[in-house]
Amino acid sequence: MSALLRLLVTGDWPAHTTVSEWALYDARGQLLQRGSSEPRHWPAAEACELVLSADQCLTLEVKLPKGIKAGAAGTKAGGGDLLAFAVEESLVGDVENEHIVAGKTGPDGRTPVWVVGRARLLALLAALRQLGRSPSRVYSELQLAPIASGRWSVCLREHGGFVRLGSENGFTLDDGLPEPPVTLRLALQAAMKAGNAPESIDIYCAQGVDVDATAWPAWQSKLGVPIRHAGEYAWRNVPATAARNLLVGEFAPQGERGTVWEAFKPALALGALTLVLYSVFSVGEWIWLDHKAGSLRIQAVAVFRAAFPQVQTIVDPSLQMQRLYDQLKRERGQLGEGDFLPLLASVSEALAGQGTFRNISYEEGRLELTVALSDVAASERLRDRLAQRGLAPTLRESRPAGAGIEASFSVRRGL
Repeated sequence: MSALLRLLVTGDWPAHTTVSEWALYDARGQLLQRGSSEPRHWPAAEACELVLSADQCLTLEVKLPKGIKAGAAGTKAGGGDLLAFAVEESLVGDVENEHIVAGKTGPDGRTPVWVVGRARLLALLAALRQLGRSPSRVYSELQLAPIASGRWSVCLREHGGFVRLGSENGFTLDDGLPEPPVTLRLALQAAMKAGNAPESIDIYCAQGVDVDATAWPAWQSKLGVPIRHAGEYAWRNVPATAARNLLVGEFAPQGERGTVWEAFKPALALGALTLVLYSVFSVGEWIWLDHKAGSLRIQAVAVFRAAFPQVQTIVDPSLQMQRLYDQLKRERGQLGEGDFLPLLASVSEALAGQGTFRNISYEEGRLELTVALSDVAASERLRDRLAQRGLAPTLRESRPAGAGIEASFSVRRGL
């Protein structure tokens, strides 16, 4: 079985015609056979490539945002894509209906972009799958025209044709023989105005296109650049290895999607390793801190037993020690840390003239108070200052009052 079957389909295939040109190649890329027939007469081959006639693909040159690489695909049908947004203004129809592929950015910072109808591409792939021909590559005929530096290549068919300006840009032509097509004249005028006109134009004529040799001097006179008849245009004779494959993104063959993910495997592996190490160190730190907390509790229990040997049950040594210490102070006529006056003094220091008391109440070691403050942020700052003084404050409520707010706190002595 031969290695490759390359099919050239026009915009009429398969709705209005089922005949297409084809070329068969061996493993070294040498042309074995060529023909034009219906699918049932196509020769068998291990692989298949689809060539779209130039009129089915649009090329644009745009400035793209950084980060979009050659071969990237975009469509707004999936929720909005930078590539799609970058070319949206250059399209006549809805960008949601287009499959867009970025080319290679040139030295001037402009990037060629390929645009082909999504529905058209889906229909072609579905039709070929039914025929048992799933193409591994799809590209434009425009990239099969010969090209030389500083020159434009004009390929003329029986009806219309196309122009290749560079490796990944060009445009289609209207019928214009024997006169130069209007689209070619306009493009050349724009190139001259921009200062990047070609040094010369090479003319290639497809089989069946017969142009009198006397036409070329007339073309040269009207276009204003040297014209050279370079020979026959035969799409099947030009290697297609460098052509931009349009089967990317959502259209990429399953095997190639896996190949794309292969490039990300090292980064994914590094990310997974980082996550594992972070988890190990986090768990290790938690175990160490838990061990330290246990050690401090044992020390606190030992200190409590030494200070209050008569207490048999120890639940919270720090809290119990604070309460017993306050009890001893009260027995000697002194105020405990959780009594009204010490609590009020600590709260007043924290308030420090930033607000005014509205009401205060005290019960069982807890001070309930309402203060007038400038805003909610001030209440948050007051709570932080109370905590810094060893208190355990709870901000119960804050409500508008005049030009500021009123905040209600519940405060007790912390540990």
